Amino acid sequence: MNTASAPGRVVMVVANRIDGDSRVQKSAQSMSEAGWDVHLVGLSVSGRQEHYRQGDVEYHKIPVPKMDPPKNLRRRLAALRYPLAYGDTARVKHGDTRIKAERIELEAIDDERGRGSDGLLRPPRLLRRLGRKVQRFWIGRRIGQTRARDDYAARDDGRIDRFERAWWTLLLGDRVWRRLDIDAVRIELALQPEIIRLEPDLIHAHDMHPIGICARAAARIRRSGRTVKLLYDAHEFVPGCDTLPADRFESLVRYERRYLPSADAIVTVSQPLAELLRDHHGLDRTPAVVLNAPLTPDYSRPDPGDVRSACGLGADTPLGVYSGWAAPERKIEWIIEAAARIPGLHVAFLVNRPSHPYVKSLVSLGATLGVADRLHFRGYVDYADLPRFLSTADVGIHPMQSGPINHEIALPNKFFEYSHARLPLVVSDVKTLSEEVRRIGNGEVFASGDIGSLVVAIEKVLANPQVYRGAYRDPEVLAGYTWERQVHTYTALYEELIGPARGPVAEGALGV
Repeated sequence: MNTASAPGRVVMVVANRIDGDSRVQKSAQSMSEAGWDVHLVGLSVSGRQEHYRQGDVEYHKIPVPKMDPPKNLRRRLAALRYPLAYGDTARVKHGDTRIKAERIELEAIDDERGRGSDGLLRPPRLLRRLGRKVQRFWIGRRIGQTRARDDYAARDDGRIDRFERAWWTLLLGDRVWRRLDIDAVRIELALQPEIIRLEPDLIHAHDMHPIGICARAAARIRRSGRTVKLLYDAHEFVPGCDTLPADRFESLVRYERRYLPSADAIVTVSQPLAELLRDHHGLDRTPAVVLNAPLTPDYSRPDPGDVRSACGLGADTPLGVYSGWAAPERKIEWIIEAAARIPGLHVAFLVNRPSHPYVKSLVSLGATLGVADRLHFRGYVDYADLPRFLSTADVGIHPMQSGPINHEIALPNKFFEYSHARLPLVVSDVKTLSEEVRRIGNGEVFASGDIGSLVVAIEKVLANPQVYRGAYRDPEVLAGYTWERQVHTYTALYEELIGPARGPVAEGALGV
C-alpha cells in the first residue's frame, strides 16, 4: 500500500495529560476504528517525550518547557517597595537556616572555651553576641521584605492589574494573550512542532486552550504547500469562565475570539452551548453537537469490580456516589454536609486527584462532621468500565452550583454515566441538567446551595429507588445517550472536511 491509499491522518490536540479526559480518548479511538489514522497529542508530566500506541491510537505526550513570565507592573513596583527583599524567594529558607546555624555555633564556642586554639579571629564574647544579633536583624528584615513583596506581587485584579491589562490590550489587541498567559506560550512551544511533524490532513483541537495552537500550526502547514483542515471541539463557553484569575480569563476570551474563525468546522457538547457559540461569535452555521455520552457497557471486558465491594459495604448499606473532577467550584462539600444529616449514608468519591489539597479538605470536613468513616475516596476508573463499576450504588449525586452560565447549559459526563449505571440521580437546579432529569423522571432536583433541600432529595430517592430506575425501562432513553450514536456526528464532520476514510494503512507506510 502506498501513501496515496492511506487513510487521512488526524492529529487531535489537547492541553492536558490525556489520562482521565474521556471525551478526548473516546473520540480518538472511535475515529481510528472508523478508518482514520489518528494521533493524539497532549502534555507529558514525566519531563520527557512519550510516544506509544494505546488501542488503535498513537499517543504523543510532550513536556512543556519552563519559561519565566514577563515581569509585570505589580512586580516592578513590589521590587521598589521592598528593596531589601531577596531576588530569589528560595533564599528565605537559606536565611532561616543560616540564623539557626550561627546560633548553634555561638553556643558551641561558649561551651568549648579553653579547648584547643581558636586562631586569630577570636572576638570577645559580647562582641560575638552583638554580631549575631545584627546578623539576625538584617537577615530577618530581608526575609520579612521578601515575604511581603511576594504577597504584594501575587495580588490579583487590583487597580494596578486592571490598568496594566488595559494598557497591553490597547497595544496588542487580541494578541494580548501572549502577554497575559505565559502557559499558553509554553504549551505552544511544546506542541506545535509535534503537530507539524505528524503532517496531518485534519487537526482536531479539543477545548479552548489548543484552538490557537492548532490554528497557528495549520497556517504554518499551509504555507509549506500542504492542505490541512481544522476542527474546533468547544467544551465550554469561554466568556462564561469568569471565575478564572482575571488575566487568564481575559487571555482566553481574546484567544478564542481571535482563532475560532480559523476553524473549518465547530463541534460542541450540548445544544444550548452550540446556540450560544453561534450567537456570540456571529457564526453562519450552528455548531454540531456530540454529547459527552459513555460507551455502551461492554460485558466482554474483564470484570472491573464494583463500587460497593470496593468500599467494603453490604447490600443493605445506603451508598451514594460522586464521580468526576474534584475542584472547589464543584461544591462537593455539600454532599458531605448532607451525608452528616442522613444516618447511615455512605458516599464514594471517584475523583481525579485523591491527594489534592481540596480533596484533603473534604476529608478533614468529614472528620469534623463525624462522618469520616462513611466517606470513601479513590481514583478514577477507566471510562469504558465506569457505568458497570457504579451500578451497585443507590444514587448518583451531582451538586453543580447554579449561576455560572457554563453550569446552566451543561449536560456533564456524570449525567450520562450515572444513567448508564441505571442509578437514580440527585442534581442541583441548574437549567439544562435539571430539565433533562425532570423530563426523563430518573431523579430528584434540589435547590443549589440548600443543604436541607439536598437532604430531602437524597432521602426521597433512597426511600423508593425503583421508581426512578423505572425510567430506564424504555430502551430509547439510554440508546440516545450512547457514544456509539453520538460519534456519527464526528464521522460526518470528518468526511465533510477531508473525505471518507480510505481503509487501514499498512504498518510503517507513513513513516512515523
